[in-house]
Amino acid sequence: MSADRDVSFIDRWGVQIEDDISVEAFGALLDALNDDDDAEHVVVDINDSDDWFVEFTRRSVCFQQAERGGEVVGTLDYADRDEALAIAKEFIDGDFEALRARSWKSDG
Repeated sequence: MSADRDVSFIDRWGVQIEDDISVEAFGALLDALNDDDDAEHVVVDINDSDDWFVEFTRRSVCFQQAERGGEVVGTLDYADRDEALAIAKEFIDGDFEALRARSWKSDG
């Protein structure tokens, strides 16, 4: 992970957000997933400049690297909004040790 790591969000409409990268701001994006019955726009992402990302749906999160042949850490179902925000905070803060310690399930 690079020392000068940049973090951004991608909202449910695919718009990249580079300002106000905070847990509170991400919480608003996460909450928007429950705003209506739109079954198509149901993910929000947090990305970094090292091509790592966490992708959240209404109930689960996937942690992986986007590079070709990149590492897929896995997915997990989060218990509630607080757990989702804790995962988001770990990613925003670059605490990959704490992230990797979670109970990720591999698809393979």
